[in-house]
Amino acid sequence: MRKRLVMRAVAILVAALALPFAPAVAQDIPASRIPNVIAPAGVEAERVSVVVDPGLTSNKQLRSTALRRARKAMQAGEPVTADQLRALAEAGDGLAAQRYVRLLQAKTVKGTPSDLAYFSAIAVGTGRVWTLGAMIDAMHSLDPQTEPKARINKYIQVLYPHAWAGNRLAFEAVVDFNGEGRLFGPLSERTRVRILEEAQKQGDGRIELGMAMGLLERAAEAGAAGDQHLTDARALLQVAAQSNHLAVSTTAANLLRHTAVGQGADE
Repeated sequence: MRKRLVMRAVAILVAALALPFAPAVAQDIPASRIPNVIAPAGVEAERVSVVVDPGLTSNKQLRSTALRRARKAMQAGEPVTADQLRALAEAGDGLAAQRYVRLLQAKTVKGTPSDLAYFSAIAVGTGRVWTLGAMIDAMHSLDPQTEPKARINKYIQVLYPHAWAGNRLAFEAVVDFNGEGRLFGPLSERTRVRILEEAQKQGDGRIELGMAMGLLERAAEAGAAGDQHLTDARALLQVAAQSNHLAVSTTAANLLRHTAVGQGADE
């Protein structure tokens, strides 16, 4: 009984701590749980770019004479229709994809969040990283049950290389969209290990703290069956408590103290 009360108190504390946090999540973390309790990493960390797919590099790759003409017109700065831009983007032209995304954002053409995410991904994949924010924002609106698998594969193809290269936005998106019921599905052990390795390189403890908070919520929900979640959470909190950022280390230390009361407590 005592342990149940302790875990209930921890769940309340976790929920309270989550209130001022900015969107981004991790495996086993409820939505919007990576804590934004330190200063942003800066634009440099968000501009890290990787050319995942060279895309369309020659007009010869286009089968249609009309599209070849449209591409030449686009490159010359001449007017190109929205339909032509979309067709060129679907053929792999990153510049056309970027321009089509701008039309979608301006609502000049009708499109779904899936369209915005997908064509942004084409642009980002060819090195136009300034479209990454639009891609991730749109992805938050997607339904894992209905989003086409081919498009999900595209998001994965684009996000993972950017994340591992050090792009902060991409990294937090990889953490965010992995998990049961999320866009990328259950987190694999390989990806979990890689996430923790990259989080350690960043050294600010935010990812570990967020993952620990999610595990604590699951432990509270599971009751006696949540012992492993509690153990795993405390291991992550030990790492986060070593952060050089006071807000992260203090939050982790507080959670460690609360959960220590429940360690070994009788039901």
